[in-house]
Amino acid sequence: MKKVLFVFGLFLLSSCEDPIDVPLPAHEKRVVIDAMLWRPVGGTTGTLEVVLSQTAGFYMDVIPYIEGATVTLKNQNAVFRAQENEKGHYKAENIPVLLDETFELAVSIEGATYTASESLVLSTSIDSITQGKKTLISGEETEAVVKFTDRPEEGNYYVMDFGFNNLFVTRDEFYNGQQLTFSFFYDKYFPKNTPTPIHLMGANKAFYTYMQILISHAGQDGGGPFATAKSTLRGNIQNTTTPNDFPLGYFRVVERDTFVFTATEN
Repeated sequence: MKKVLFVFGLFLLSSCEDPIDVPLPAHEKRVVIDAMLWRPVGGTTGTLEVVLSQTAGFYMDVIPYIEGATVTLKNQNAVFRAQENEKGHYKAENIPVLLDETFELAVSIEGATYTASESLVLSTSIDSITQGKKTLISGEETEAVVKFTDRPEEGNYYVMDFGFNNLFVTRDEFYNGQQLTFSFFYDKYFPKNTPTPIHLMGANKAFYTYMQILISHAGQDGGGPFATAKSTLRGNIQNTTTPNDFPLGYFRVVERDTFVFTATEN
């Protein structure tokens, strides 16, 4: 929604409302690449999902998606090409995803090539997500009580996607090999009686740190951490054509578990 500043005046019992667009510095235009190759926990094949866009100015009402790009994924055995199934969204399915295998992503946009390489990071399954009765400041939040059991080895990192651009990161420093229980609070606009997929994915330390910083910058304000990136936080994707013109975004290869949460009116 366009941000406007209204100046109110009162003179002889009459008023006026004048919308004023506050001038802001021109934003630095960059390519944004949100790329994920994921497989279900314990699975052997996965799906590549890539969203391509450009950074948006403060007053832009729509996300400037990038169409007509070439998106490929390579391992030691094959090359897979993602298809643009909707504007700026590219997808390839039934890709073998195994441990200790390196995957190379290549994105070509108007003569520039962007690349990144990653290997699979394992995850664990969500034990349960139930609706709690607690709230926060407004008293209108929805509590989701989450339980999952950490993998037995030390040094696991996780990213959770609660939908509606709500993200959460955690590491097993204090619960290694144990069940973690915590509450996540949706705001008052969270729809009731609506099935909402919640995803838990593994992360390596680099992606965990990246998401920590990005969530902090985004402020969880619903803008989307990749689609309308607001900072120049650099990810793991390189511009091999013009190195100084690096993109925003990240390429990760992960296991992912999904739990469908449906909240009701308390």
